[in-house]
Amino acid sequence: MILQLLTGQKNVVVLFRLSSQIWADAIHLVGDFNGWSTIATPMRLGEQYWEARLILPIGGHYCYAYLVDGTDWRTEPYSWSHVAGEERPPVTMLPVDIPQARHRVSARA
Repeated sequence: MILQLLTGQKNVVVLFRLSSQIWADAIHLVGDFNGWSTIATPMRLGEQYWEARLILPIGGHYCYAYLVDGTDWRTEPYSWSHVAGEERPPVTMLPVDIPQARHRVSARA
């Protein structure tokens, strides 16, 4: 789930959340916003969610995926963004499936 919180006229806080029921030692958010770095944006485990928080300029379009334990690429089936009182989210987030990474991981098993 993705939540967007307006901070003013130029930026938006984007919260990425995954269920805390995902069994993992580490999950990283990877995308255009961090140069597809696999270590730059770790998600923090809370009681209900794995969560990462970004501050992004309004109007941007970003592709992203999740990297679980450094080997398993995951995406969301629906990238639903919610902004209270807004018809359209200020930032477009596009989930990306990374089949090459999935294929490499399954070939090792």
